[in-house]
Amino acid sequence: MMRVLILGAGALGSLVGARLSHTDAETVLLSTNAEHMRTIRNEGLLVEELDGTISRHALQCCDAPSQVAAAPDLTIVLVKSHATEAAVKSVEGLRRDSTVFLTLQNGMGNWERIAGVVGEGSVLAGTTAQGATLVAPGRIRHGGAGATHIGEVHGAASKRVARVVDLFRRAGLDVHSSDHVEQFLWEKLIVNVGINAITALTGGRNGVVADFEAARDISMEAVAEAVTVAEAKGATVSSGMAERVLAIARATSVNRSSMGQDVDRGRRTEIDAINGAVVRFAEEAGVDVPVNRTLTRLVRTLESVYSA
Repeated sequence: MMRVLILGAGALGSLVGARLSHTDAETVLLSTNAEHMRTIRNEGLLVEELDGTISRHALQCCDAPSQVAAAPDLTIVLVKSHATEAAVKSVEGLRRDSTVFLTLQNGMGNWERIAGVVGEGSVLAGTTAQGATLVAPGRIRHGGAGATHIGEVHGAASKRVARVVDLFRRAGLDVHSSDHVEQFLWEKLIVNVGINAITALTGGRNGVVADFEAARDISMEAVAEAVTVAEAKGATVSSGMAERVLAIARATSVNRSSMGQDVDRGRRTEIDAINGAVVRFAEEAGVDVPVNRTLTRLVRTLESVYSA
């Protein structure tokens, strides 16, 4: 039996936990949101499914690492990018030599931050197109389904990747092993570039990007800049990224992006790991990215206003 710790059990982490709860894995949610954890512990996790039904899932929940009873075989990291290093350090005492850390976070630089604490040999990288919104403590809305890709940070997929992929498939998730996970990291970044900041700034759900011409134009310009930067950095990305962004915005139209949820709650966003990352990479590559630079500045301004 595999022991799984979900480090950062917000909306997406709770969704992954709900799916894994129906496998033979012993799954534990860990979040500093004590009310969310307490509600799930006492009443179960409610998931508003895509078809409109509501499912309930029993899960072990902790709001501090000291409450986790046993060292995990797999730690799935889903905290915000800026909290990665501190969160991983907080569970170092639970780590065995064989413990694997899998990042499914938004943005760039996350596996590097984890590797800085536990070593590159303990890290797997991945992306997921699953979407979820935290509706209330103990209740989430599944806002969109999509593929998950997992691989070694360098090189071909390994046996340990295959074990994680098998677990996720038994949980009913659409998951694939990858020999080129860096490509998926770039492509996920580009999708987030086209959706997250716009929804955070407008207060809309993901569908706003596809439904309104002005938002769509901004999104497409930001995506085009990000593709140019990726190519300048030597990354390979699939053709038709603009069309993919719009398709994902439509498929997750009822979902509120993670950045939008952060703004709703007056929290620090992941803008520096998403549009801000494009700006940093552009500066390194000598590429001009005025739309991403403006989106980054606007979200930072919004953060300053509500945190003042």
